Amino acid sequence: MRQILAQTLLLAVFMQPGLARAADLLDVYALAESSDPIYQEARANYRATLESKPQARAQLLPQIGLSASTFRNQQDITTGGPDAFGGAGEVEFTSRAYSLDLRQPLFRAPEYMQYQQSDSIVKQADAELRAARQDLVIRVAEAYFDVLAAEDNLEFARAEKRSLEQQLDQAEQRFEVGLTAITDIREAEAGYDSAVAQVIEAENAVDNAREALRELTGQYVSDFNELNDEIPLVKPEPADIDEWTSRSQEQNINITAAEFSLETANKEIDVQKAGHLPTLDLVASTGYDKTGGRFGSTRTHTDAIGLELNVPLFSGGATTSRTREARDLYDANLQRLHATRRNAQSLTRQSYLGVISGISRIEALKKAVVSNETALEATNAGFDVGTRTAVDVVAAERALSDARRNLSRARYDYIINTLRLKQAAGILSDQDLALVNRWLN
Repeated sequence: MRQILAQTLLLAVFMQPGLARAADLLDVYALAESSDPIYQEARANYRATLESKPQARAQLLPQIGLSASTFRNQQDITTGGPDAFGGAGEVEFTSRAYSLDLRQPLFRAPEYMQYQQSDSIVKQADAELRAARQDLVIRVAEAYFDVLAAEDNLEFARAEKRSLEQQLDQAEQRFEVGLTAITDIREAEAGYDSAVAQVIEAENAVDNAREALRELTGQYVSDFNELNDEIPLVKPEPADIDEWTSRSQEQNINITAAEFSLETANKEIDVQKAGHLPTLDLVASTGYDKTGGRFGSTRTHTDAIGLELNVPLFSGGATTSRTREARDLYDANLQRLHATRRNAQSLTRQSYLGVISGISRIEALKKAVVSNETALEATNAGFDVGTRTAVDVVAAERALSDARRNLSRARYDYIINTLRLKQAAGILSDQDLALVNRWLN
């Protein structure tokens, strides 16, 4: 209920005139937290799994039942001869009965083991929910920065288009006064037409990125806070890839969930094997029965208490088959745990190296942007004096746009890799998203 209220208030802020503002990362995360179907499915599965413990406990608690009946009876009696006891004829009467029964399990090995098994089932569900929340943080950050990256690409494409349009005008003017050849105009036109196509492609990419974000939030968000020009570039601490790998093997939430799943599968083997064991219940009942008939009405009160022993002798091989099935499922869960450990190790090392290389790449691309800006200025100056052609100008424009685009993407990739590294190590939280949010304008 609180999440729904928070989403409603947040949408009200965006929708009201005069109060509308650009959404930041935490705004989008709040919407996704209450609207993302994948996360909501994980929450529903968690709540459903919590019921496994009271259901298992219920099998060990007393079972009490009450039954009652009333019937209207009609008998048509024919005597068997002159010496038969009683008289012939029709008799009508009402019979009533009730019974109150109590059964208290005293020894039921499968049910007791299932109750113990429910602990690992609930712990696995808790780990899976925490993993789903971490996954939501990553998916929100990726979708948010994909939108920013697409908008950056659109801005760069439009800037390139404007510049090449000016270049085409200059080439046409120079051709009219005989200062350049017709080939320069054709090269400028080709560059401008390519820039127009890139703008169209970039606009489509923005729409697709916003649509992907809508899948998380359930709402269209039009304005976004942008990333600051300068963000802190911090290396992982500790600066040891093996230490981060070791931490992931100990703390990764997916590994934790897989370990509890393996524990559950191991206990399931004992549950199925216990199907061969006898059961012992304490049973008690009290009842009343009233009936009539040829010999008059009778009333019977019955009270009983005792022990009931059930020894399974043969069930057609079902118990043995289910035990074999449980062992095979245990092996399957063991392989799943191995795969999860390997995947966590791979993601940790990839993310760590991505953060380290991302820092160097950002620094290098900053210099590349400056160098390409200088190169474009020099190329334009050379074109003005006739030492450079339109081909050179178009190439310089594209090089500058590529450098800006690569720098933009590298900054977003650095942030995503930082979050993924923490996710792999099992320490990612909402606070990490709040920290990244401070880097937005």
